Amino acid sequence: MINIKDIEAAYERIEKYVWKTRLEKSLYLSDGDTEAYMKLECEQPVVKNFKLRGVLGKLTLLTEEQLKKGYGTISSGNQGVSVAYASQLLNLDKPYIVVPETTPKPKLEKMEKFGADIHFFGKSFDEANGLGEAIFEEKEMVKIDAREDVEGLYGTGTIGMEILQQLPDVDVVLIPKGSGGDCIANGSYFRQAKPDVKIIAVEPENSPSLTTNLKTGVWTKFFDSPEDAIMQSLVGGCAKNTFDNAKDCIDDILLVSDDEVRDAIYEMAQNEKVIAEPDSAAVYAAYKKYRHMFEGKKTAMIITGGNISKELFKEIISSHK
Repeated sequence: MINIKDIEAAYERIEKYVWKTRLEKSLYLSDGDTEAYMKLECEQPVVKNFKLRGVLGKLTLLTEEQLKKGYGTISSGNQGVSVAYASQLLNLDKPYIVVPETTPKPKLEKMEKFGADIHFFGKSFDEANGLGEAIFEEKEMVKIDAREDVEGLYGTGTIGMEILQQLPDVDVVLIPKGSGGDCIANGSYFRQAKPDVKIIAVEPENSPSLTTNLKTGVWTKFFDSPEDAIMQSLVGGCAKNTFDNAKDCIDDILLVSDDEVRDAIYEMAQNEKVIAEPDSAAVYAAYKKYRHMFEGKKTAMIITGGNISKELFKEIISSHK
């Protein structure tokens, strides 16, 4: 579990670079004393995702010597965008970024715009991660990691800080689970700041890595997933740090399908006027699917990003007419 003091210290370092994003009540999901709120990290400036927080939290801890050796990340999209943008904010040299070939086009375009040194490896995050780790070790570069590096999660936990400031009587927090850093960081914060808040992770049903690992009691670094999965940042293996801390930081895990997420993307755009990428729309889909779990409660859903490709968005909107 991450120490709450490290999260609070990270907030002091990154506060001037990130927005305190809106916590907006959903009129479409709320009814009486059942209240649903969206923490709109998809509105973070420029990058349109939550990972900027964790990246800045780590980069602001690095020494000049570490930066001289080089730094970067392995990413299926949002982490890479955030590292590239943060390097500009902090006036650092361009980062070395490893991505899979399936990385969504909008995310690649942003990395390129921010001057990142991009390298393609594999057709999935698991493949890119396996190959990329060897490169970072060989080059002795600092890897800005949202998976296993706890320092890379300090800034991520500041989302929980803001939720508690904006909704002091929150009962439940729903978080999309990819590698799981977001769940562990914010779960750690709430366990120490308000222990009665329930932390619920959401996974794709076509790649339930944490659910499976916890059932078997064995962590697997990689996990099979279909190449055409739309929740590209949520599929694949979870982090060892997530597996080790899940029982302390996460109360439950819910599964959603690609089709349920497609419906959620459409309804968020149509009803909430919020553009969400598939990975972040997973929590909205989960709220709808398991609504009985949230009756009479105040629930905050972390909408982690809004970087959906125009092709996929157009396809989803057209199919729902």
